[in-house]
Amino acid sequence: MLMSKSCKPLYPGLFLLGAATAALVFAAPQTCADALRQGLALCGGPLLVSLFPFLVVSALIMRSGAGEVLGVLLWPVVRCIGLRSRSAGSVLLIGLVGGFAPAAVAAAEAVRSRELTPQEASALLPACICSGPSFVILTVGEQLLGSRTAGICLFAAQVLAGWLTAALLCRVRGTPEPLPVPPAAAQAEPPPALDAILAQAAVTYLKLCGFVLYFRLLAAGCGLLLPAALAPFPAMLLEVCSGCDYAARTGLWSSGLCCAALSMQGASVLLQVRTLCPPEVSFKPLLWGRALHLPLSLALFYLGLPERAVESFNTLCSRVVPMRRVPTDCALLVFAVCCMAACEACRLTEKRAQNATPTNKNRSAACKPPQNVVT
Repeated sequence: MLMSKSCKPLYPGLFLLGAATAALVFAAPQTCADALRQGLALCGGPLLVSLFPFLVVSALIMRSGAGEVLGVLLWPVVRCIGLRSRSAGSVLLIGLVGGFAPAAVAAAEAVRSRELTPQEASALLPACICSGPSFVILTVGEQLLGSRTAGICLFAAQVLAGWLTAALLCRVRGTPEPLPVPPAAAQAEPPPALDAILAQAAVTYLKLCGFVLYFRLLAAGCGLLLPAALAPFPAMLLEVCSGCDYAARTGLWSSGLCCAALSMQGASVLLQVRTLCPPEVSFKPLLWGRALHLPLSLALFYLGLPERAVESFNTLCSRVVPMRRVPTDCALLVFAVCCMAACEACRLTEKRAQNATPTNKNRSAACKPPQNVVT
């Protein structure tokens, strides 16, 4: 950040981004128009059906007080992650059904209503920030890859990898303490108005559509500058829908690249979550969790695929990708042993660090020379 003569801060990064966007629009207007047209079709079609209703549902559930009741369904998962708040289960359930945006809205609402601490919400984000089942199974699985089975395996891998990532991060960073239960008089609040909930959901959806359109425009520009073989990678880093679209056209590695795109989610999704969550919710666990989520989701996806040929289709021609897999029970057993070994290693590391602190203090006290007493 620089300071101008008028004492107004200057941000060179934002200026360069704006200049690059303007240059892209003038250099390739037809490509930009096609990208924005595809983004509008996405916002007015699949994204509208799979996102807007769940934004309303998540707000209704969290503000109606039914979140703790529904959260009982995923209470074992919450305990395995390392959290103790009952509202964490409802946030997980909303993320499981609706995807990342309703989950972020539910987590933000739980923090504002003091049902979750900001630390608990930060620890919960890696477990619930993933694409919804309708997008993964129907759009990516059926339409892009031509296989509903592949879509189901992709969604299961994303969810399980998110839960394992949150559990491992909680073991390493420590379990956040829940809020004390307030008195009953402090819990009584007037019921929210339905028009306010609908207006907030509409504004949130329009914000998310703006992110989708802009980052789809940037992904199209990167696709022009790079060779066709490298075009999926910047799209995967920028916007998840464009990343899956480009990845599905690669043929042999289409399913694996789609899994990687869904795991990274892209800068568009991460900024959307940052916009929806309050400022006191730390974003570091989610960013660190993406690096851990990627290998876990790929491993779970390839271990969970059925032992048969999976047909993968792109826009040019169909391909049959033969895949040989180990038996499912053996794969799950090996993965469970690896997870238990990782948790035990984290526990032993914390225990050694705690034991080393008083030992060092005792050694320093023992090595300290005795003080001369003057009488």
